[in-house]
Amino acid sequence: MSSTEYTSCPYDWIGYQENCFYFSENTATWASSQNFCVSHAATLAVFNTTKELEFLKRYSDNFQYWIGLSRKQGEAWKWVDGTTFSDWFNIIGFGECAYLHKTGISSASSHLVRKWICTKPDTYTQRS
Repeated sequence: MSSTEYTSCPYDWIGYQENCFYFSENTATWASSQNFCVSHAATLAVFNTTKELEFLKRYSDNFQYWIGLSRKQGEAWKWVDGTTFSDWFNIIGFGECAYLHKTGISSASSHLVRKWICTKPDTYTQRS
């Protein structure tokens, strides 16, 4: 029996494992990037599996993209959904906002500009 998956991600968004991801063409600060995502019923990218991380790295080409992970000085990393990051991958650097690139995750100051990745749940996923 075969498995078919249908997605209903918006135009220009990529469906993967019941989520839709948007890779920006423009650059912005971390906060402006999050505001863009929120205006599209999404957040900066939140992901919980190595498969999702590898998928996002594969699509990043040679660019750097803000993701939904930040911290206040002296505090733990938190995802934009409020959950505490469980240290399942390494974050390089001393900045307060995380970004993804082809080889992993680094951090930088929030006022710098980068491209960004938004994520939201796929509104319609069916397997048959």
